[in-house]
Amino acid sequence: MGFYRKIETNDGLIGIWKLEEKPEELLNQVQLSTNETLRFSQIKFERRQAEFLATRLLLNKLLDAHVRIGYEENGKPFLKDHCKNISISHSINFVCVFISKKNIGIDVELSTRPIDRVANRFLHPNELEYISGLRNPQLAKIAYWAAKEAIFKCSPEQGIEFSKQIQIDHFDPETEKQFSAKLIFSEKILNYHLVCEQIENNVLVYCVEE
Repeated sequence: MGFYRKIETNDGLIGIWKLEEKPEELLNQVQLSTNETLRFSQIKFERRQAEFLATRLLLNKLLDAHVRIGYEENGKPFLKDHCKNISISHSINFVCVFISKKNIGIDVELSTRPIDRVANRFLHPNELEYISGLRNPQLAKIAYWAAKEAIFKCSPEQGIEFSKQIQIDHFDPETEKQFSAKLIFSEKILNYHLVCEQIENNVLVYCVEE
């Protein structure tokens, strides 16, 4: 299908690509630099190749320019020779890119992804208790996971313990889209504004550091 949707927010631009093409189809649509060509050649799995190419097509679509993506030592992406920040995520169905001048993060997850076995690892007991009383706990667990992943991508910190350091204010993704959260580390608290969108069979969450 290709380009699926653009979301314009007060904080930046989000592009969504529905991933249905083979890598060779996408490769004909994008111009890669020498470094990107080398990086692409090192990707072994077809799915990852398609994600790599769709990300760059989305970036060109959003910025209407040929901008390169670099990677820090920890794997976090950045835009070369550009003043804006970038966050990237992908699921089985979609590739998403968030571009902003602010500190941002984005995550997209399949809403039916099995998650119960790991819920205790990323949810605080208070969050688990609240979610257990909702009409759709599965959807809420996926949304909370995506929220914490987005915050992790936004933060410069590494080794964050999701269940303790990232605290999501109670919200029900069936009835609410906007919510807030905080990250606690080194006696410092960072606050985030988040938005949750349901896209077909996926949950998309993006965050902005306040």
